[in-house]
Amino acid sequence: MRAAVNGILYWLRSGCSWRMLPKDYPPWQTVYEYFRQWRKDGPLTRMHDALRRQVRMEAGRDPEASAGCIDSQSVKTTEVSGERGYDAGKKIKGRKRHLLVDTMGLVMLAVVHGALKWTPLSRPKKCFP
Repeated sequence: MRAAVNGILYWLRSGCSWRMLPKDYPPWQTVYEYFRQWRKDGPLTRMHDALRRQVRMEAGRDPEASAGCIDSQSVKTTEVSGERGYDAGKKIKGRKRHLLVDTMGLVMLAVVHGALKWTPLSRPKKCFP
């Protein structure tokens, strides 16, 4: 299992595709399956939240944030795969990402969707918990 975690960390740091994981790690299918299952079941989110609370406590703050800031960014993408749309305001075909951060700049939530999907009258499928 440690080798699978190392494979996930390598994938996150390098930005490579799953199929390009070096042979030092388990087969890419195994590493991907662990990642997919953990993302689906929630332990990655629970670990992230626990680490954020710990960092806040070490900084002398309340473990739970009382205020935050939301920002969004449109990002150009290729036509190869994934959800994409058109942001008419910025004239970009691609995706839009939204971040909710606390007052220390620690990420509380990240949402990515096609640029077209977000309007003042509609929200992405998963916005805030």
